[in-house]
Amino acid sequence: MRAGFKFRNKHTGDFGVTAQTQSRPIRPETKKQIFETPYADDDYDFSEANMHGRKFYKSRTFKMDLKVAADNLSALQKKLSKLAAWLMGKGDLTFDDSPLVKWDADVEDTIEYKPEHGKSAVLSVLFKVKSFAKLIFDVIEGPYLDDEIFLDDDIPIDTSSCFTFSGTGRHSHVVMNIGDAPVKPVITISGASGSVTLTCNGHKLTVGGNCIADCEHQHVTNNDGSHMENVSGTFFELAPGENIITVSGTSTIEVKYEPRYLHDADLSEVKWDE
Repeated sequence: MRAGFKFRNKHTGDFGVTAQTQSRPIRPETKKQIFETPYADDDYDFSEANMHGRKFYKSRTFKMDLKVAADNLSALQKKLSKLAAWLMGKGDLTFDDSPLVKWDADVEDTIEYKPEHGKSAVLSVLFKVKSFAKLIFDVIEGPYLDDEIFLDDDIPIDTSSCFTFSGTGRHSHVVMNIGDAPVKPVITISGASGSVTLTCNGHKLTVGGNCIADCEHQHVTNNDGSHMENVSGTFFELAPGENIITVSGTSTIEVKYEPRYLHDADLSEVKWDE
């Protein structure tokens, strides 16, 4: 399959090379926790025996071939030098055929160099990427004007309104995870007069009033810095689809996250107004 890509803010077209995909697995490998006992049939799978009650996944490897050509051998070597500098380190990886998602990628291995006819070469590049892709925008900030959004996606002008909820006393809200993989949100709490308790998917987190609770990094901050001395309970994640967050305490909560995907995003299927 031939398709260009962007890595570390530069596109394959910037270097005048042709990209060809050799391998892009559409799902990650499961992390398995298997236990075998000599005195029982079969084995025991503890892959879901964790606080979230789900399986976790390994990083993936994408293999790309880059076809490089130049007018002469000297020009070819100069172009290869520029490509080598570009393909160093980590950065966002976005493919032309799926512009709505980005991969957290790293080029770790050596790059194989196969010369062809003196003035061209093929480079084999291995990208190690995180287990899931992320949407190119988060649900609070929404897309930028130059993002490659399709006309039939029907995205609200203000996506943050779909993820901001207010209530008095004890109030519950349906929070959509529009991706197809679990996410750990960042929740901003405002308008609180005292401590606030958030309950979601069997987990309960209590914080001391207005703050930002980062479930990904398991940290809570406010205007004075760390707010962890007023925190109890466990941080939670949002499963794909509908999630119920129950809030104990008058407040407004803003639920921010970057949707994650197995392979690509289809925003035309999102029910933003539900």
